[in-house]
Amino acid sequence: MNAREAEEPAELAKRQSQQLIVPPLNFAMIAPGIYRSGFPNPRSQPFLLQLRLRTIIYVYDGECQPYHQAFIQDNDINYKHFRVTANKEPFEEMDHALVAQVLAEVLDTRNYPLLLHCNRGIRRVGCLVGCIRKLQGWAMTAIFDEYQRFSGTKIRISDQEFIEVFRHPVHTSPQFQPTWLADQQ
Repeated sequence: MNAREAEEPAELAKRQSQQLIVPPLNFAMIAPGIYRSGFPNPRSQPFLLQLRLRTIIYVYDGECQPYHQAFIQDNDINYKHFRVTANKEPFEEMDHALVAQVLAEVLDTRNYPLLLHCNRGIRRVGCLVGCIRKLQGWAMTAIFDEYQRFSGTKIRISDQEFIEVFRHPVHTSPQFQPTWLADQQ
């Protein structure tokens, strides 16, 4: 039993009402059970606890912060770290096979509720969300609009190009994929 389950509901409600609830940078729901954000800081931990996360996926080529590792361990959250490099002109591009591997984890409902995050929740997560939107059947203009809303002034054409050309197969188990993915196939 983890710390969340052991706490009495009244104690949990009282403790949560006394804390300021702060979501991580660039937090949003991608689909039911799937969330996105930048790197969570200690102030966002009470917010994350309310999500009752089962899995956190970190997509960044750097190390995870010790306070975040402790939070994950203390709350019995499954942690997966994929060292995804960002698209950078003219010669660096995200690895299509690695992105497909991350997407397979994101599309496995056994991992839900799930938080997908990178350092700022802009480029790497933006590309992954763009690929998810393609799987959901979104139009490219809507995908790019969402990418741009989270990117602000940090838009990279190479990210949008990556999303547009991404065609690598994403292997999912039909019995554990979200219903919206099954509807698209």
